[in-house]
Amino acid sequence: MWPKMLLEILPHLSRLLPMWDKFLNSKAANDKATENALNALSEGVRGDLGQITAAHSSLYRHLQDQSAQIAELSEQIRLTQAAAERAEAAARLPDPATAQIATWVKVGVITIVVLLLAVITLQLTHR
Repeated sequence: MWPKMLLEILPHLSRLLPMWDKFLNSKAANDKATENALNALSEGVRGDLGQITAAHSSLYRHLQDQSAQIAELSEQIRLTQAAAERAEAAARLPDPATAQIATWVKVGVITIVVLLLAVITLQLTHR
């Protein structure tokens, strides 16, 4: 029974084998083409990633430079604020020379007022 069945299947198998071979060859060719396309795509992605990395490293350097500039500006602002506070405190305190002059002016004004009062009193008493 098996030999008879094999004899009936052999002609069909002989027609199927070339089709199976063509299918396997086309599948292998498609796999190779897909692999080549994926390799080309991966190379493109690697190139793009390299460009992005270069751009990001440039941006990172700029960011670091700006951070350093901001830190320097912050220090300068702090020093300027401290100097302004010292100047304001110094402006509030009277200068010793100015205080001495103010004392002399007060003494002079009081002396002038006293002398004027004395002159007016003498004028009134002589009449």
